[in-house]
This record gives sequence, C-alpha cells and structure tokens, in this order.
Amino acid sequence: MPAPLSLRTRRAIDDRLDGLRERFGQFPVVDVTRLNDPEFFEHGVEMFDRGQRGAAGARVTDDDGCVLLLRDDRDPEMWVLPGGGHEPGETFPETARREVREEAGVDCEITGVWRAVRKRFVRRDDPQRRGYLLEVFFTADAVGGEAGVDQARLDDGEEVLEVRWFDEVPASVIPVVTDPTAPPVV
Repeated sequence: MPAPLSLRTRRAIDDRLDGLRERFGQFPVVDVTRLNDPEFFEHGVEMFDRGQRGAAGARVTDDDGCVLLLRDDRDPEMWVLPGGGHEPGETFPETARREVREEAGVDCEITGVWRAVRKRFVRRDDPQRRGYLLEVFFTADAVGGEAGVDQARLDDGEEVLEVRWFDEVPASVIPVVTDPTAPPVV
C-alpha cells in the first residue's frame, strides 16, 4: 500500500529543499496552507503524480544591479518576478532558467536561492486530504538575451503584458520582490 499523499508529497518536497540547501546553502522557507476546492485539489494531486513539484522563477539582476520584472494578465497593475510551473524531469534551477527565458526573453545564470515556499494544499471539503508542493525563486545574473515580450507568444495566449528592468523597484510590486520572507500573494 502506498504511503498517504501528505507523507509522499512532504518527503518529496523536503528532499528537494535539502538538495537545494546542499547546493546553495541556507535560504528562507515560508510555509503556507491553501484550502482548495475539490477539483483544484485533485489537479494538485495529478500534478504531483505526473512528476511536477510546484513552480520556480528568479530574481534576475543585470550588470547595473537592475531587477527584471514583468506584468501579466492575472493582475495587470502588479509587477512580479518571472517564473512558472515546474515540469517533470527538470530541476528547480532548470525550471527557473526556462521560465525567465520564455516569459522575459533573458538568459540567466542561477547564483543562489532567494526564497522557497512550501505550500500545503488542503481539500476544503475533506481537510484530512492534503499534500505539498514547492515554489522556489532563485537569485540570478542576466547573461544574454533581450528583455521583452514576444508578440508571437502573446498571440498564442501567453499572459505576459510587459517586461522591464528597474533600477528602483516600483511601488506596485508583490512583496516577495523586495522581501524573501514575505508570505506569497494568493
């Protein structure tokens, strides 16, 4: 009989965190719990069973210390770090590099872990059913590419509206951009 979902997913996420600590040293880990409707909960279980472990992105800086941010259609007034879903077979650093390239057009070199969020997802109608996923944001240096939105991707339904470098972080930014210990925005 397989281990319960909560145990299987927690072990997998903690193993990933341990591997990241071995490679990059210590970093902030924020724990959050999300109540999910049954359909969304089952989606999280399916993601885990396919080998997905959450999401990754990066806080990319250029040679001048400017930070790469983007706006997307989920909250067009808010600037966020580039990032997205982890794919089966990828490491979290690979996910971050891929997502930065896909969303912002920039190649980056991972230099450390900015922060991690261990997300416990709980089925709203059955709180005993729960699992864990991981969201990791790395620090990274820009090493190539050109920041911008690819119009062809926008035409295919891509959600990125604008990509820019900032020497001063704007006021309309999610807190994690400036504070790695800030709780994630829902």
